[in-house]
Amino acid sequence: MPRYGSRPNYRDEAFVLRTHKLGEADLILVMLTAKHGVVRGVAKGIRKTKSRFGARLDRFSRVNVQIYPSRKSGPSGLANVTDATTVATYAPAIVADPDLFFAASALLEMALLFGDSEVFFLLDATLNTLATPDSHLPPVSAVDQFVLQSLQQAGWAPSLVDCAQCGARGPHRAFHALAGGAVCGLCRPPGATHPPAEAVHALWLLSKGRTDAAADILQDSTIARAAHELLLGHVRQQLEAPCTAYGAL
Repeated sequence: MPRYGSRPNYRDEAFVLRTHKLGEADLILVMLTAKHGVVRGVAKGIRKTKSRFGARLDRFSRVNVQIYPSRKSGPSGLANVTDATTVATYAPAIVADPDLFFAASALLEMALLFGDSEVFFLLDATLNTLATPDSHLPPVSAVDQFVLQSLQQAGWAPSLVDCAQCGARGPHRAFHALAGGAVCGLCRPPGATHPPAEAVHALWLLSKGRTDAAADILQDSTIARAAHELLLGHVRQQLEAPCTAYGAL
């Protein structure tokens, strides 16, 4: 029997965010867990044709996993993932639609960027929204709502009404990502943009959880695109992250 070290093993719920091949049959999993944040582990033999274990670790499924922590500390230490059971799967609806697939892939990228257990249930709710046939929110906007709510939890949310610099009551027409969002006429730095007011308002509605009201505005693809580009610029400036998949939406 393999030895996994003296640290106690545990079970936790997780989403697989990324995978990397290892050897001929193993797979490195990057997971966001409900209680332990981001966990990197190895699932041995998972790529074998007859492995039922591997079938349960789809990227768009919520799973309950058995984890044996590594004896090595730091990012170089990989845990061992030895079992997984499916709690909920959103994969069938998502992989059947290219727009949903790309949105869900960007969602996982952003979940890894925030990398905290606090966003686990936001991720679960957003995947559920994407997989729900009667959702009126465009896929890109559903991901935008996840990003906004994650930014709020992390303390990096853009100011969407009052001036991000002096706090002057808004709404204000100018927006500057590096300044932190909306800016008044006195604080407006060079390079500030003037996005459509509807796009900024839609982002504010999404940040407050007023999804239905936001969806009515975001049915206009031009407004949805403007809102997404606005939020993307903020994330790239404030978190200094490329957001490759999110930026490609």
